[in-house]
Amino acid sequence: MDMVAERLRPVRRPRDLDHPECSQLELRALAALGQRSILSMSELAAILKVPLSTATHMIDKLVLKNLVERRHVQHDRRIVQVAFSKKGKRIHRFVLESRFAAARGMLAALNPGERGIFLQRISKMVPESPV
Repeated sequence: MDMVAERLRPVRRPRDLDHPECSQLELRALAALGQRSILSMSELAAILKVPLSTATHMIDKLVLKNLVERRHVQHDRRIVQVAFSKKGKRIHRFVLESRFAAARGMLAALNPGERGIFLQRISKMVPESPV
């Protein structure tokens, strides 16, 4: 599995090499945003199964990296929502495209029957919405 995970890990773009990498928790938060687009801080903390204070601290770091931005809900300014910044959307798209290309490359080595069997088996092991 480690070999598969490594093959699916996108190579960092040259222009991003001088930027700090994200922690595993930050990557999970970005994946959650990739599935939902906008999340309240409470929703994000619940998805990540961390206290609200931990989610807030982690979002502070992602804001500093210019990957996400905070938004206040107009009808209730106490509610803080998080969404990708333009840079965050661009990087998220790059990561998805890289992973899909790597997966297509790995699946190309299998004939159509083997691909069907592989996808059937892997669907039993992977949860519906991995975050």
